[in-house]
Amino acid sequence: MTPAVWSVQWRLALTRKRIFILNFVVLLTVVLPVATGAVPSGAAAGVYVVLFAAFAMFGSAIPLRWDGQRGMSARVVRAGVGASNYLLQRAAAGALLDTLHLTPALLLAAVAAGASPGDVLVVLPALAATVWVCGLVGVIIAATSRSLTETALFAAVTVPLLAHMSGVFRTPPQGSYQALLQDASPFRALHEGLLDMTVGAPAGGGGAVLAWAILLPVAIGLLGPRLHAGLGRVSRGGLEGA
Repeated sequence: MTPAVWSVQWRLALTRKRIFILNFVVLLTVVLPVATGAVPSGAAAGVYVVLFAAFAMFGSAIPLRWDGQRGMSARVVRAGVGASNYLLQRAAAGALLDTLHLTPALLLAAVAAGASPGDVLVVLPALAATVWVCGLVGVIIAATSRSLTETALFAAVTVPLLAHMSGVFRTPPQGSYQALLQDASPFRALHEGLLDMTVGAPAGGGGAVLAWAILLPVAIGLLGPRLHAGLGRVSRGGLEGA
């Protein structure tokens, strides 16, 4: 296994200095009003979850879809990088970059909430794991869509659905099937960690996000050639080329 894809993704990110810096600035700008009272403290954790997850999922799916449509992904695989290897390396590099970009925004939220360093140390691994899962889901979205517009639409639907599963929008009754979904949600650990940081609620959900973080790479590894082939398919309907 060669780390060539990982290395290229990092070099591209660091050479695009304007975009690299703007990612920090935009995230801080969006988080600032939430952290300073634009949203009630009880709802702020949910806003952060949706914002952080959307940043990671869109950031994974759309560039991958774009490279697939232009044939860049196919060239890399033809050069000798396995399809599964390519997809997982891209997801890993993107997840680490996104976690780097999101960390200052998380620290801003923590400072505004008066959180302790221990609270931050609980949330940061949950953030990293959630970003990794979002990046992998982004790979699947990019491979199953047929245009950039479809990719954006699928991601825009997936983020709130997974957030709803995690209990971001409401707390499900104990013993209900919604509560079971919440227990299995990949965003639960981040949501409850942020709730602990902002309002002192107990945190949990680490087992669920860990399961997603392990099972999704296995699935992508097994389905890598099919997923990679999907990146080059473009619909002939109204969403083509959008």
